[in-house]
Amino acid sequence: MIVLAALMAAAFNGPDSAPALDAVKTCNRAAMTDLAKAEPHRRTEFAAAAYAEQQAIARERAALLAQQVSEATPAGKASLELALAQLDVRQRQLDDAHAVESSWRAMFDEIRADYLANCAQTKGGKDR
Repeated sequence: MIVLAALMAAAFNGPDSAPALDAVKTCNRAAMTDLAKAEPHRRTEFAAAAYAEQQAIARERAALLAQQVSEATPAGKASLELALAQLDVRQRQLDDAHAVESSWRAMFDEIRADYLANCAQTKGGKDR
């Protein structure tokens, strides 16, 4: 769970955009190649972490809802409500991570298109 939390924290923050923006700004072919090669693996890691977290949230929520009937005491109800609220927070964090990931992917695709349109026409890139 700690590894998953670290991956989700990284996903929430998203990749650092500065190297990609700098690579397209300077038409640095080597940097763009490195970024493009690394991107599918980064996306796979995000998808695996997001899937694992969504699955964990769903399992925990199902278990809590199954207990709901047996939690007739006020303390039991309060405990159940707190646990469900914590799951809702995790779900919102996961939703935010998905939004950041989607924004990164859109930006990265635009950076790649910018590079191809403005840098790739010269042999080996411009490397200004």
